[in-house]
Amino acid sequence: MKIINIMGSPRKNGASSRIARAFTETAAAYDAEITDYPLNSMQYRGCQGCEGCHTRADRCVLRDDLTPVLDDLFAADVVVLSSPIYFGDACGQFKSFFDRTWSLIQTDSAHEEENGSRLPPGKIAVLILSHVDAADAHNDVPQRYAMYLELYGFEVRIITASGLRLQSNADVDAQITAAASLARELLRAE
Repeated sequence: MKIINIMGSPRKNGASSRIARAFTETAAAYDAEITDYPLNSMQYRGCQGCEGCHTRADRCVLRDDLTPVLDDLFAADVVVLSSPIYFGDACGQFKSFFDRTWSLIQTDSAHEEENGSRLPPGKIAVLILSHVDAADAHNDVPQRYAMYLELYGFEVRIITASGLRLQSNADVDAQITAAASLARELLRAE
């Protein structure tokens, strides 16, 4: 099984990063192939609105550190996407990446009756979000990203850690356990 791990947090040991690692480390123990993409250490631009992905090519026409990430989405069986929530949305690193996924959508009328995604079917997205507010403070964020991931054809699983302390060592043991359990479930190891 091929898994890509797209980490939006600027903090390598932040809550969302630790939960994502729990998933990928468990999956690796069951022989999954893992590729990590720590967005904060990559050089890329957000979507330029050029529509080159819909007029000149079937992929994003920008060439930068996101090119292999977007390409790997086509081959991955599972995509782990993690981000802290800052000011009511995913962090900027994640949002800039996610805007570039616009290239995954077919916009021509020839495909209106089909799934609008360019990705092959049968993929799973594991969306991991963390924030310091109360549990129901940002319910719109996972709902919104899940809606787009479903548009791309993903079956979406969500893990949210809320009410956390600002320090990167916030207690996310329950979510780490849930992530490891989900990895075992998806690899049919349980």
